[in-house]
Amino acid sequence: MHSRILILIMTLGVSGCATLDRDSCLTADWQLIGFNDGVAGYEASRLEQHRDACSEYGIAPQMDDYLQGYDRGVSRYCTATNGYRTARAGKQLNAVCSGGPGLAFVRGFELGSVAHKQAVQLADAERELSTMRSEQRSDDRELNEKREQLVADGISTQARSFLLLEIDALQHDMRVRATAIKRQKQAVQMERHYLKDLESDLRQQL
Repeated sequence: MHSRILILIMTLGVSGCATLDRDSCLTADWQLIGFNDGVAGYEASRLEQHRDACSEYGIAPQMDDYLQGYDRGVSRYCTATNGYRTARAGKQLNAVCSGGPGLAFVRGFELGSVAHKQAVQLADAERELSTMRSEQRSDDRELNEKREQLVADGISTQARSFLLLEIDALQHDMRVRATAIKRQKQAVQMERHYLKDLESDLRQQL
């Protein structure tokens, strides 16, 4: 506790955004503010920002009260469930959950990282499917355009032959892609089911 207070005092000169308004500073319950910051996963250095916000009104934070509340809040934040949610969302490991009190958070974070990796794999598969469908729609539009050109008045025999070759090539590409799209849809479905089962299993380990 004393070492953290010393660190905060040494860094009070660091500026930050206004975190509290005038009324909040005047009626501040520093234990409650510390608790709320801890529950939200803020680092204890957030007290510096509160100090800057309230200095305009001649009010200084009560560091002992703040840190007492902050410690209680952090213990609520650093849970296995929060660790899982943090990693599952692709966020970084929160530094406030280090050491003994944060072991549950870290364990949850490790499990959430596994789920996040699978979620990324699913997103990649879905993105690939979306790209393939977009290409298929583009080729379908081009095919219709060429068919219209084929029946246009005044088209030469040479141009007609060239269009027929292009139409045949497009139709071939679309048939091949249609098969690939079907396989990709199945792959996406498999990845989605696997993620669902994986998360169910991982949550049971929290």
